[in-house]
This record gives sequence, C-alpha cells and structure tokens, in this order.
Amino acid sequence: MTHPAPQPDPYVRVVKRFALAAKLESAGDMLNWDANVNMPKGGAWARGEQMAAISEVSVDLIGSRAASDELGEAEAMANALEADERSDLAEMRRKWAHASAAPAELQIEKARMSQTLQSLWVQAKADNDFKSFAGPLADLLSVVREIAAAKAEALHTTPYGALIDEFMIDPIFDDLAAYLPATIAEVNERQTRWPAIVPTGPVPEDRQAVLSKRITQAVGIDFNHVRIDQAPHPFSVPHSPGDVRFTTRYDVHNVRFGIMATLHEAGHSMYEYNLPREWAFRSAGVARGASAHESQSLSLEMLAGRSREFLSFLAPLMAETLGVDPAATTYDNILNIWRRLDDDYIRVEADELSYPLHVILRYRLEQALLKGDLQVADIPGAWNELFEKLLGRTPPTMAQGCLQDIHWSAGLFGYFPNYAMGSMLAAQLFECATAESPDILPSLGQGNFKPYFDWVRPRIHARASLVDFATLVKDATGRPLGTEAYKRHIKRRYLEEAGL
Repeated sequence: MTHPAPQPDPYVRVVKRFALAAKLESAGDMLNWDANVNMPKGGAWARGEQMAAISEVSVDLIGSRAASDELGEAEAMANALEADERSDLAEMRRKWAHASAAPAELQIEKARMSQTLQSLWVQAKADNDFKSFAGPLADLLSVVREIAAAKAEALHTTPYGALIDEFMIDPIFDDLAAYLPATIAEVNERQTRWPAIVPTGPVPEDRQAVLSKRITQAVGIDFNHVRIDQAPHPFSVPHSPGDVRFTTRYDVHNVRFGIMATLHEAGHSMYEYNLPREWAFRSAGVARGASAHESQSLSLEMLAGRSREFLSFLAPLMAETLGVDPAATTYDNILNIWRRLDDDYIRVEADELSYPLHVILRYRLEQALLKGDLQVADIPGAWNELFEKLLGRTPPTMAQGCLQDIHWSAGLFGYFPNYAMGSMLAAQLFECATAESPDILPSLGQGNFKPYFDWVRPRIHARASLVDFATLVKDATGRPLGTEAYKRHIKRRYLEEAGL
C-alpha cells in the first residue's frame, strides 16, 4: 500500500508560489534589458507579446484566489514562524493585494502596450515629435488610469496613491519647492565669481567607456557578476541575483553626463549585488522599494561623486584616459564643472539643487494626468509652463522637455517621486555614514568606496525588505525621512565651502 507524499507546510508552499513569480519577473526584466540593448526595432511587437505572457502567468500565480487561500493557511500558523519569515509573509500578502486589486486583463495589456511604446518613444525623442507619440501614450494612460482606480478602491487610497510607495510626499515636496528657488539664486550669485570652465570635450565614446569601467572598478563592481552596456536612457536590471546589468550613455560633448550616469547605475547595481543571496527570489529578499533604491544610486552620483575627495581621484584618472587638453582635467576645473549649477533642461544631467524641482514638475503633471485634469495632447504646453515656473526657463525642444524620459512609455507612472525622496534619503544616509565612519571621505580620494559600502551594506542592503521603509530609514539614521540633512548638505557644499 502506497502512502501519499507528505505535503509541505503552508508557509513553504506559498513561498514556492511567490518565488516562481519572482523568477518570471526576473526573466521579464532581462527581456526588457535586451529590448533596450540588443533587440532590433522590429522586434517590439513580439517582445510585447512575451512580456504580456509573463504578466499573465505571474498575475495568476500571486493575484489569484488560490494564492490568497495559501497565504491564509500560512498566516494561520504565523506564530510558529521566525520573525524574518513573518516579514516575508507580510510582503507576500502586500504583493497579493496589489496583484489582485486590478483586473488581470488590464495588467496584461499594460505589459503588452508599454513594450511597444518604448520603441515609439525612442523614435519620437530622436525626431522631436510628440504628436506621433501622444496617441499611443493616451491609450496606455487609459489602461493605467483603470488599474490605478481599481487599486485605489481595493487599497483604500487615491488612484495616484495606489501607484507610489508608502510615505507622505507632499510635505517634503512643498518644503523643497519653498526652499530651493532662493537657495539656487544665492548659489548662482556666488558662482558668478568663479573662473570660466575649460571644456572637456569632445571625447570619443570608446575613451569614455574605458573611464566608466575604471570608475565602476573603484566602486567595487565585480565584472564576474555585472556588465555594462549602452542604451538610450540609462537603467539597471533588478531581481537577478548574481547577474546584474546596467546601461549608461555617452555624449561626446558632455563627459560629465556619462560619468555621473555610470556612478548612478553602479549604485543601483551594488544594492542588487549586495542583497542577501539566501533570500533570493523571496518577497522579503528584494530591495525596499524604489526610493531606497534611488538613495543608493544618488549617494554615489550626488553625494560621493561630487565630493572634493572623489573629484581629486577622478581628475587625474580623466587626464590619464581621455586624452584631452590638460587644462580641462585639473582638479580645479573638474570641481568647477561638477559643482557648477546648470541652466539646462534635462533631469538626469541636473545639479543637486535643481534635481528635486525636475521631479516635482513630473509629480504634479502625473497627478493631473491620473485625475483627468490634464490630457496627453496638452502635456507639452503644461510641461513648459511649469518648467518656467519652477526653474525659470523654457525647454527649446520637446526632446529636451516632455520627451526626455522613458518612464511614461514604460507605464511607470508614480515612479518619479522616488528620485527626490531618494535624494533626501541619500543625504540623510551619507551624513550619518561620514559621521560614524571617518574613513569614508579620505578613502574616496583614493578611489576606494569600500568604507562607504561597509557602512551601508548592513544597514540597507542586507536588510532587503525584511523591515518596512520607515523602520529601515529610522534604524539607519536615527530619525524619519525629512529634508533637514539635504539642506545641511547643500548649505555646507555650496554656500560654506571655500570657493574656487
């Protein structure tokens, strides 16, 4: 007589279900990487079908009644679980709540449409042609609105609130919008006395690529597990333990952009690489949300990457690799370039003070789009009007204005606030890190990021999603997320440090 095989306990069973969905999500992320790096333009339709298929299976796995029932069985025995397992279970329930809130067919259609629209965005930006992009974007926005409305009802929040992370944005953004314009004016007035910049370009892309690799080696990137490619918009690939990929972009006339983009994406990659491998593909084993992720990229790009110590390492490295006028790669000239406030229009090239205002602009427009107060056809005019109000100038082209970001074409409405929230967290973390570990800044002058990562790894990376965002921030910095550390940093770096 045969006996049935023993069934795994409810927690193990539900972990397996959600891990399978996580592995499919990881495969989808790799397909998206390929679409931006290798795929021929004509492959967008097929890639959209592939992404839709992954979405269909994933939504069924983690958003179904069966998933909820398995979660319920595991929750009934939660007292027998370890604390980290209970955190994992809570994360699975949170994922189920989001996956089950909106009809599956809408989530599948969003995955399909966004893949095609990303290809259209690349061409529309190149052609400075919003009109050709507007119709398909309106179609995608219609689907996003339906998903947001369904989630809002299920999660008892607003439609826009259903698309963002779990903290209060408005108080921080209102504070920044009030603080930054006068501070920018004060810094600009101070910088009128600085010497003229010696241009560093043009520099061929292949030389910039050599420099990028040297910088990522200094950061601590292990090229057995990480690769760098080029894409129209720099990004990193999450959810793939041990196979971390990021893209950058080079501008022959703007060397700083490629360097800062590389540092930004290297910060993302180090977060992914340092996540606890024993929690790979588990719901609590991923990064603690987009704002935490952006804090790690912006810590390298904005805080470490613009520090006097790092620039003293970078200047001779640029001189060695770029083959430009020696006057362009002196420490004083590099400091002048990296610290100078810009009068440009591009978020990813913005200085530390202007950057949050770029994000606030997108946040306000997204809210209006989700509410239906702003129609897609009216985005260019609304963008330029708000840009003038916040930053005092008007983008000369749509490629430098409302077409500059890939996010809306990818369906990533609600992502932009994470950049400014991540900036605040980066300043808060870096202030604590440099106070508690005095070796960090001197080590950056030697091109050594290890002391910084030794501080941040146990406090942020190793904790993954085992605690909520508010707890992660308070445990690491001793206080809730706010603007105070960012303001202290700006005052110190741009108004108190000795000028050039």
